[in-house]
Amino acid sequence: MEQAYKAGKVKAIGLSNFTTAQIQEILDICEVKPAILQTEVHPYSQEQKLKEFLARENIVIQAWYPLGHGDKVLIQEPVFTRLAAKYGKSNAQIILRWHIQAGNVVIPGSKNPDHIRANFDLFDFSLSDTEMAEIAALNTNKRYYTSTPQLLESYAAMVPPVDEQK
Repeated sequence: MEQAYKAGKVKAIGLSNFTTAQIQEILDICEVKPAILQTEVHPYSQEQKLKEFLARENIVIQAWYPLGHGDKVLIQEPVFTRLAAKYGKSNAQIILRWHIQAGNVVIPGSKNPDHIRANFDLFDFSLSDTEMAEIAALNTNKRYYTSTPQLLESYAAMVPPVDEQK
């Protein structure tokens, strides 16, 4: 990827699902610093320590599974229902607004045109500091995806054909 970056074939290098130790290992040997880490972040897994580390390294975090992999228990948390009623939004919109205010890059996925439109309708309100703290209190470090050595090995074996690209 560094060769592709140096050749102008890619504009940035990103990582996915790396721990702090794994990121540090990359930082210790890389010539081109990663710009972004895509990892699981949602109200049940807020990754504060990881975010602090990334901030010190000027690496942006992108929230993967921003709605907790669609977990209805998470999405229907009473705090989201209350705030949705207060702001005239859906529970999912409240969660996405929390991500934005928390400094997470968030790219929610949907095939539903109504959901896609709603995912953009997040900028006509802000959550208060108190409301942000209420959501912060939901953190339980619950993850829906767990990396294993076997998965990491299979990912490492994937080599994109960047040398073949123009």
